Amino acid sequence: MNKLNVKAFGLALGITWGGLIFILGICNILFFWSNLLLRLMSMAYVGCRPTVLGNIFSAIWAFIYASIFGFTLAWVYNRIIEEGCIERQEKIKKLAQKIWEKKGRPSGTEKDDWDQAERMVDGK
Repeated sequence: MNKLNVKAFGLALGITWGGLIFILGICNILFFWSNLLLRLMSMAYVGCRPTVLGNIFSAIWAFIYASIFGFTLAWVYNRIIEEGCIERQEKIKKLAQKIWEKKGRPSGTEKDDWDQAERMVDGK
């Protein structure tokens, strides 16, 4: 499995969420949506007001929160993937060793034994 780029994932999530919050805030001003949206946003984002400046503050806070969440999520995902890769390599190594021993320990078959063990672990 591929690892995530922590910076790119965090920034993408931050930009997307910050932009969405800004657009929702502007729509709230233009179309006089309910006070419920404004109350919810003001609980999460400091400085949230039904003004353009308030929406900018909300979008900045949303960007910061979502970026931190994205950085953390990508970092945790990468750690889980690394652990899975290490376990997989250990399984392949042990199985390749058994295959090699079963063949009578011939020399020069490391690559073939490894490939066979890899296919067996992957279920191919």
